[in-house]
Amino acid sequence: MINSIERTSIAVLFLSAVLGASGTGVQQPAAGPTPPQAGDPAADRGGRPSPTTADQPSPNDAKKKTRKKKKQKERETTGAEDVGTKSRKHPAVHVGDALTLDVTGRIETDARLATRAIGLDQPQLEWQDRRIGIKGTAYRKVTFELARELGKDFEESTGLSEKTAWRDAYVNVRVTKAFNVEAGHFKLPFGYEELTGETNLDFAYRSLAARVLSPGRDPGIMTHGRLFGRRVEYQAGYFTRDGSNARTNLTEGGHDAFAARVVVMPFAADQPRAIDSLQVGIAAADSRLENQLGIRGRTALGDGVFFDRLYVNGRRRRIGLEAAWANGPVSLSSEYITFSDERKGMGFSAEDLPGIGAQAWYVAGTWSLTGERKHGRLEPRHDVGRGGIGAFELAARVEALRFSSVSYPGLPFGFPSGVKLGTNADHVTTIGVNWYVNRYVKLQNNIIFESVEDAGRSPAPSAGGRFTSAVFRIQFRL
Repeated sequence: MINSIERTSIAVLFLSAVLGASGTGVQQPAAGPTPPQAGDPAADRGGRPSPTTADQPSPNDAKKKTRKKKKQKERETTGAEDVGTKSRKHPAVHVGDALTLDVTGRIETDARLATRAIGLDQPQLEWQDRRIGIKGTAYRKVTFELARELGKDFEESTGLSEKTAWRDAYVNVRVTKAFNVEAGHFKLPFGYEELTGETNLDFAYRSLAARVLSPGRDPGIMTHGRLFGRRVEYQAGYFTRDGSNARTNLTEGGHDAFAARVVVMPFAADQPRAIDSLQVGIAAADSRLENQLGIRGRTALGDGVFFDRLYVNGRRRRIGLEAAWANGPVSLSSEYITFSDERKGMGFSAEDLPGIGAQAWYVAGTWSLTGERKHGRLEPRHDVGRGGIGAFELAARVEALRFSSVSYPGLPFGFPSGVKLGTNADHVTTIGVNWYVNRYVKLQNNIIFESVEDAGRSPAPSAGGRFTSAVFRIQFRL
């Protein structure tokens, strides 16, 4: 059920999207800087000012400057009217150079077709995200954000993780380009796709690598910055826990987490080249476990468990490798993540047991059919309702999540059964078409092909562990 607060918030977001599409909406003064926004080149993939993306060189920068000069000339000849089809951004309040406040938000609803192989005989229609927030900049040195979820998102509604209603609540102080301090509740610096903001995702759902093995948000403090002429970004911090992605109502997750990430653009240069935007990175996270249940393997849409939880104790370690590249209308990205939980002193005689290991990877790519430059979220050249058709994009992703086999001292006595401790993996292929109606509205169609190696531990045992799902998503954002 949607209460009165949710109804009011949803109405505000929907009205803002409609006004933005029609060219009306809230006018932002020309004077005064605005903070980087999620989806803008000056914002990171999680919606916060980022050392990597805030000012990084791009192979399209020269073309972008030319387009800006052309648009400025058109403005001079047509008066004060907006030129082109790009809509105004967030509703904002400016107090000179001292303070800028932006209202942000999004609404997502999904329609899923029936998948009879897993017992889903009827289509489903449900909310995914209903989020509203405020972000801003003070005196050009301090940025902040406060965002709240008004309901349960996909991970919560399917039991994949347990989260607080307050998503982002942080303050970032920029001392220099090379040294920033951020404190509050935000994402641990781990995982390229996990750090990508929801409105910038190329697919309706994050990969298994991001959703299962990457940490997510928790309270902490972090330093970050850019080095060597923006070619290197670093992030390092301490967090009270190891991220909400590993927590459910039955799993507590780790404590006292340390996480660090380094991203390098090895070919960045002043002169634009196709390879300039290539970035590669490595991340690591370590946290403490205290005799508790570990993570489990869930299928892409949370339909079933293909590897169940076991008790763990000791250290939890994550290591991630990432790479991303974009040029013109094309983009590629990939990650590989390893995950391990220790089982210290958990044998019958308090001996150490072999740990639990998991590995996940994906390779993804997109292509803008209408020719827009890919830099985060596509911005249509010609909005629907302004003489255009918006922007269309093809997307494809191949991925897998594997849990290694686990030994257990009671196995010779038949408890637990050996089959439940054997290795298992979920292989997923996703094909998608994205339609960006305007800056505020995006429609996504995804077809998801899944295959679980051990069919007996899949939601589709009678189909050999193979099943296909189809999802249609509508997203409104400010």
